Amino acid sequence: MRVLVTGASGYVGREVCRRLEADGREVVRFSRSSGGDVSDPGSVRAAVERVDAIVHLVAILDGSDAQFEAVNVQGPRNVVAAATASGVRRIVHMSALGVTEAHAPLTRYWRTKWAGKQAVMESDLNWTVIEPSFVFGAGGGALKAFESLIRLPVAPVIGNGRYSHQPVWVGDVAAAFSAALDRHETIGKRYELGGPQVFEFNDLLDELARVTGRSPKPKLHAPIGLMKLQAGVLQYFPPPLRVTREQIVMLVEGTECDLAPMRGELGIDPASIAEAYTR
Repeated sequence: MRVLVTGASGYVGREVCRRLEADGREVVRFSRSSGGDVSDPGSVRAAVERVDAIVHLVAILDGSDAQFEAVNVQGPRNVVAAATASGVRRIVHMSALGVTEAHAPLTRYWRTKWAGKQAVMESDLNWTVIEPSFVFGAGGGALKAFESLIRLPVAPVIGNGRYSHQPVWVGDVAAAFSAALDRHETIGKRYELGGPQVFEFNDLLDELARVTGRSPKPKLHAPIGLMKLQAGVLQYFPPPLRVTREQIVMLVEGTECDLAPMRGELGIDPASIAEAYTR
């Protein structure tokens, strides 16, 4: 099987490409670094020629309104249109936990990712949608920003820190894409991905400290309303100090999922944070 992977140079994309190749697929890499642009219909049409399936990973978490529309909305539409025109029937699309109709009005990321997911699910293609929680690994991912907090003398926490998250290892995410391509029964279905542990954010910081050989830090809890006000300034700071109002909204909403379909239908027993950090 010859598979086009959009977003192939990203953190998740690199892992997905490695896994697909290890499982015997021929991978065609599509990314900005290779000259690809999902917002350009012509670029996408050229890329889908002579492939058997598409794994669509490209998305942005931050940017201007125009960038959100071009990448998260028009990108999937361009991929669907190009696949349809070229006769490519199979697509596995990456969305995310929290991308729902109810959440769509709350942030630009949720709104545009919801529209992009709908473009795939309303198409006539043989689609599967993968929806991971925070993706992490020892080399990067979403938890990397949280690791920077535990290097400080006191770890700043937005709100009471009682909101829950279920981080998923990038290796398990890559395995999910490969399994979905293998299994005909995944067509027309969505799969939520998470790890085996659900952490309140306070406890997640303590677990990250433990697996990285640090002592848990005292926490400074800042009211959510105050942090949203401060985000008007903090959005212009570099990471890890940079915080936007939309990031706050998505963080405190939390991410949890039912692992039964991931385990039963995709055949993946997810790794814990401690297990993943030793791989």
